[in-house]
Amino acid sequence: MTISYANLLLADPDESRSAALAEPLQRSGWYAVYTADSRQAMAALLQRDIPFDLLLVSLPLLTADNYALLFLLRRHPRWHELPIIALASPEDVVGVSEVVQLGVQDYLLYPENLILLQARINGILQTKLLQEQYLTSLQAFNEMKKLADDLRETILPLGMALSSESDDERLLEKIVTEAKAICNADAATLYLRDDRDQLHFSISITSSLGIAYGGTTGKPAPYAPLPLYDPATGKPNHHNIATHVVHEGHSVSIPDIYAAQGFDFDGTRAFDDGMNYRSISCLTVPLQNDRVIGVLQLLNAQHPEQVGRVMPFSIYHQLVVESLASQAALVLHNQELQRRQQALLRYERELRIGRQIQQSFFPETLPQPAGWELAVAFHSAREVAGDFYDAMPLPNGRLALAVADVCDKGVVAALFMALIRSLIRALLQQYYQQQGANADDKQALVDVVAQVNSYILDNHWRAHMFATLFIGVLDVDTGQLVYLNGGHNPPLLAANGVVRQSLPPTGPAVGVQPFAQFTTGTVTIEPGELLLAYTDGVVEARDGGRDLFGEERLYRVLAGEAESAAAVLAKVETAVQTHLAGDEAADDLTMLGLRRLGSISNL
Repeated sequence: MTISYANLLLADPDESRSAALAEPLQRSGWYAVYTADSRQAMAALLQRDIPFDLLLVSLPLLTADNYALLFLLRRHPRWHELPIIALASPEDVVGVSEVVQLGVQDYLLYPENLILLQARINGILQTKLLQEQYLTSLQAFNEMKKLADDLRETILPLGMALSSESDDERLLEKIVTEAKAICNADAATLYLRDDRDQLHFSISITSSLGIAYGGTTGKPAPYAPLPLYDPATGKPNHHNIATHVVHEGHSVSIPDIYAAQGFDFDGTRAFDDGMNYRSISCLTVPLQNDRVIGVLQLLNAQHPEQVGRVMPFSIYHQLVVESLASQAALVLHNQELQRRQQALLRYERELRIGRQIQQSFFPETLPQPAGWELAVAFHSAREVAGDFYDAMPLPNGRLALAVADVCDKGVVAALFMALIRSLIRALLQQYYQQQGANADDKQALVDVVAQVNSYILDNHWRAHMFATLFIGVLDVDTGQLVYLNGGHNPPLLAANGVVRQSLPPTGPAVGVQPFAQFTTGTVTIEPGELLLAYTDGVVEARDGGRDLFGEERLYRVLAGEAESAAAVLAKVETAVQTHLAGDEAADDLTMLGLRRLGSISNL
């Protein structure tokens, strides 16, 4: 293998001889610099940014002043391994043996065959290259071995210790102090991402200044949070290195902050000016699991042998801190999941209690007046529902029936359901107790619903909640039903497989309009007829293709034969579930079926 490019330094007082050597070497692709004495040679070595690969030096320059140049080279931290070829005359054999014993790799005699010279130089350069590759591989191997040892002895045990730490502040503090110790850093800061897309200072420690904020200190860091997005434009904030790392998701190591380009370090400089400090090296690492949840930043890695000297963070430092950050992010993520699970369990327990309380608002048993059959079906889309039904015997022997649907679903709707149902019950009972035999069913319904409407708008208008409501009072002897429909789905009156009549709204939904006008309607349920009142969870059930169940399907179900009110409701439920085709219902489903027993009269 021929080394195609190399930087060579020639040092020889004989300029013509050096030129004769330099010209063919340069034609071979090697760059040669000529110097005439030891002083010029050292100046060239010290001033050149790109290192030389080989020094060809006249033997008298090496032996002069008791081998001063040779000793200087061998003791210099940068040039002590520079390969040297001594250029000697045939009469200088003794001097050659002495310099070879002092570390000179090879020698050439003047005049020398240029082809042989190129071969000798190429051989030495190949040897140097192999040595460098060996040292690089050895260094990489040692670093990987050290990393493996640290992972086994430090990082993994630390991850187990972190996972067993239940106190958040101690956990975060342990993450920072361990990362700081591993890298021998003077300062460390842990940023955590909040719900407002900001990085806030969770823990900040600067050992040389005796500063510590956050963690178990109980002292919050006096620094403003860093916005992840520009408030003016909404674009990602890449000016700050910590926010940049969040957006990019990879680590950034900076040897000298003051020489860095592309990041805003004004805050760091202000801190340095105020504290008489000098921030130099910086390593910023993301804490990420499925997303970046924080940033760990280390400052000023201390040299292990030279006290007070700051060095850049190495690749090894970065690998170790990234491993620790990954462990820490996993622990923080798991703890957050545990907190959410505990909160969810509490929420589910409260919902179960709420469901039990809500169930207590429904009648424990449905009244079954002589000659009548009453059945209900109720299915909540969530743990608690906004639908409700009620059936309540009145003091004058009549029966009050109600089906309602509060807007929205879930807990808020369930609370309004409880409120409206309680108001209706209390006001109805109060009205009939006060009026006695003079009670007017129409006036009772209008007064009660108007009062409920006013109460909601006067006291809960900010909630923007309302309910559709069907309520009726049944004379069980005559079959006459006085009803009020406040914006609800029209109940259906069916017999012999035919829907004879629907009962359309007689007023708006409850809780929508102040001073709303409500009226009533009257219908007689004949023997054999069924009244079906339902909520929109029936007709608005959607299949996978988003097709509504609709009124037409409901009519077809009612067209079939049914032995009882309960059987009719069961047929409707089955039809709705078939339509859903396994999908979950999006809304509560409530049905009330009232059937008058006896033979069906000719309609």
